[in-house]
Amino acid sequence: MAQASAQVAADVTQNSEQSTAAAAAAATYSIHDDVGEVLFSKQQMAEKVAEMGKLLGITYQGKAPVLMPILKGGFIFAADLIRALGPCPEDLVVEFVSARSYGAGFETSGTVQVSFDAEAVKGRHCLMVDDLCDSGLTLMTVRDQLLAAGAASVASVVLLDKRARRKVSYDPDFVCLDCPNHWVAGMGMDTNQRFRSMDYVAVLKPEAIQRALHG
Repeated sequence: MAQASAQVAADVTQNSEQSTAAAAAAATYSIHDDVGEVLFSKQQMAEKVAEMGKLLGITYQGKAPVLMPILKGGFIFAADLIRALGPCPEDLVVEFVSARSYGAGFETSGTVQVSFDAEAVKGRHCLMVDDLCDSGLTLMTVRDQLLAAGAASVASVVLLDKRARRKVSYDPDFVCLDCPNHWVAGMGMDTNQRFRSMDYVAVLKPEAIQRALHG
């Protein structure tokens, strides 16, 4: 009986030590450790968003625009942008667009699934807000569907424009920064849903990309 109790105690101690070691390893991980190169810093992002906010604030004065962040990637840029609008156009409203064209990999699927409130855009000047324009397929598809739903006008603003990846004849109307042909993450952009929270734009280490894609 004593030996059994001793064995149980030893097992509990070992499990506790393993749990403590795992917790310690998790505590030392930083998402920034997976960054290979910072392309655009937090300060650069803030400066460009502030400039764009002023430009759009003037451009859309008197137009009661509908700001339309494209989910999921566009939400962080959109949140920063709407607070940077100066002056903020009267009667501006926000309506989200759900658009999906990527799986867990690098290439667009070629088909974009789009969902939005059609009633909210009828007769309104719509501004699509996205993190990145690469193939151009998502923004082109959303634009066409917004116009079909009765929008008075549709324009787009993107944080980054990766022209080298364009697959359709579409260019965003407003661009904060041109992006080199790298797989990037941060500021809402992800790799298999990870890395969106970084407040700068970076190229990830190859091993970090593979770990994110394949678990």
